[in-house]
Amino acid sequence: MSEQGDTPRSGGPAAGSGGRGRAGARSGARAAKGGAKGGEKAPARGAAKAGARGPAKARRKSPPGAPGADDRRWWARAALLLLGVFALRLAINALGIVPVHFDEAQYWVYAEALDLGYYSKPPLTAWLIRLSTELLGLSDFSLRFFSPVAHLAIGALIFAAARRLWDARTGFWAAALYTAAPGVSVSAMLMTTDPPMMAGWALALWALTRAMTAREGAQTGWWAVAGLGLGLGLLAKYTAIAFALSALGYALFARQGPADRRARMGAAAMAATALAVLAPNLWWNATHGFATIAHLSENAELARAGLHPGKLAEFLGAQLGVFGPVAFAALLAGLWRAARARGWRADWRARLAAWMSAPLLAAMCVQALLSQANPNWAAPAYVAGAILAARWLLERGWSRALRAHLVIGAVAAAAVLAAGALYDLAGPSLPRRFDPFKKMRDGAPLCERALTALEEEGADALASNDRRRLSECMYLGGLGLADIAVWDPDGAPSNHFEMTSRLEPGDARVMVLVIQNPEQAARIARRFARAELWEEGAFATHADRSVAYGIWIVQGFRGY
Repeated sequence: MSEQGDTPRSGGPAAGSGGRGRAGARSGARAAKGGAKGGEKAPARGAAKAGARGPAKARRKSPPGAPGADDRRWWARAALLLLGVFALRLAINALGIVPVHFDEAQYWVYAEALDLGYYSKPPLTAWLIRLSTELLGLSDFSLRFFSPVAHLAIGALIFAAARRLWDARTGFWAAALYTAAPGVSVSAMLMTTDPPMMAGWALALWALTRAMTAREGAQTGWWAVAGLGLGLGLLAKYTAIAFALSALGYALFARQGPADRRARMGAAAMAATALAVLAPNLWWNATHGFATIAHLSENAELARAGLHPGKLAEFLGAQLGVFGPVAFAALLAGLWRAARARGWRADWRARLAAWMSAPLLAAMCVQALLSQANPNWAAPAYVAGAILAARWLLERGWSRALRAHLVIGAVAAAAVLAAGALYDLAGPSLPRRFDPFKKMRDGAPLCERALTALEEEGADALASNDRRRLSECMYLGGLGLADIAVWDPDGAPSNHFEMTSRLEPGDARVMVLVIQNPEQAARIARRFARAELWEEGAFATHADRSVAYGIWIVQGFRGY
């Protein structure tokens, strides 16, 4: 007895109508015979056979997943939505409303020193920034160019994967749920490691659905494409390893249907391809003491683990903002149904979507409970999660909920942009609490003063103890790793700048020392043979917050 949904489909709306060729021929012959007995002339035998074979031949000529009229309508809607939102996001980024985040500035620094890896991150994001700034020139827009591109690709791949699993209508709404998610709208305004990592994740998921629905003999190539997507995801952010673990969990623990056996057979090809793509970065790590792996373990902070239910509640609440309240609730309901409802448990498609979203989300909940988890750490779960949530809502007939998600997402994105623009114009006179970009407003005023000192004094380098401010000043001033010195008294690198540009005793360069604390700046300045105060002061970022700083001209570092 076969289990429901366990025969891999070729995709498209007509995929569920297979198996009717011979039965149709027999029923057609019986109808013809009955018609002849009733006084109607039966068609010639050859014509009857040809007619019976006609539909089967037509189906064989149609490629798997060939779109019908209904399919084409949903394709057109998806293209209009995704391309329209993409164009809007490019226009928003061109306006320059969002300040450059220090992480973005840091990735630009990495991009100016191309390598196979960096202390805290794999190299793909830096490579993409280098490509976009080489093609478009250096600007905030070019720095972020590939973020909207990545989210466009993710939406298209979600559509294709959901259509392959169910139908084009599910594909459209899955892509719409993802694209309208408030967290995605914010992510598209920033060039971080998440967009390229999630694009690789989405490519791997789509290829996985193709491999599991392909005809015999056509599967190996799709498993390799899945490995390519996984490898690219890992080259952007190691969180993509969760995709491999989810696929492994599905292959090992899902029910024993034909589709599940395909997953087990293709896992080796996917893993081999992913390792080949990741190999250069693994080599870099091996030659640098596995610095990135060490950073990840420090970032998790599990050494200080305890039980923090408040942190878990905060993390779950943040997911309502990342994915949207409607979509997140629908995802949880879909996961529950996939685990409990007999029909969905028996359907390999629902099992696959659940396995490719639930493990990472659960792992981040555990991380939040034991230590802390940033809201965006669970974002890749919403690639397959959007498919599962859309399918659950469609099967319930809750089209209003789907539309409500789009409205909520649009309003949230507009509110963030409006608040950002308002604070751009009148930030120092407004309270910090409501500024969506409050953590990104310290760098520019401080760097303006530090870079002025660097130019006026003809100094050789910029020195600081804060990689965030250094990153922003390097981006704004066009400085490289050779143009900075990092205060690092313990000698144990905790970021890429400390690994490559540590301030060493005996350094005779004239430096501008900039510290976001006047007293600390004075203490550090005393460690130099020459130390002259250039400026102490404070600037207001908001009505209820100001930042004090100290800038010194120093030379002749005597040691820590």
